[in-house]
Amino acid sequence: MDQTNANDFRMNLKEWMETARSEPVKITRKSGEAFILLNADNFEELQMELATLRGVVKGLTDAVKGRTKPASTKSTETAIENARNKVFGKKSKKVVNKIR
Repeated sequence: MDQTNANDFRMNLKEWMETARSEPVKITRKSGEAFILLNADNFEELQMELATLRGVVKGLTDAVKGRTKPASTKSTETAIENARNKVFGKKSKKVVNKIR
């Protein structure tokens, strides 16, 4: 991950945005507070991965506690659609289709 301070980031915004196309950029203020500049597609992929991992943890917890029933194709499709809608709203299918 590349990094810079807030002043340099402001002065060279275009160059830092170009850098963020391929890798995250950490921007640090004098106070020590930091931010990450990240390509939007990468951010969406991370959000989907996080939602997927949360679903896996929930599923494993349910299995351990005996709160399960056999899955069907319909119930699986519904669960995936619900997760996608929760993360991205109804308009973005791009990331989910990449995972399938």
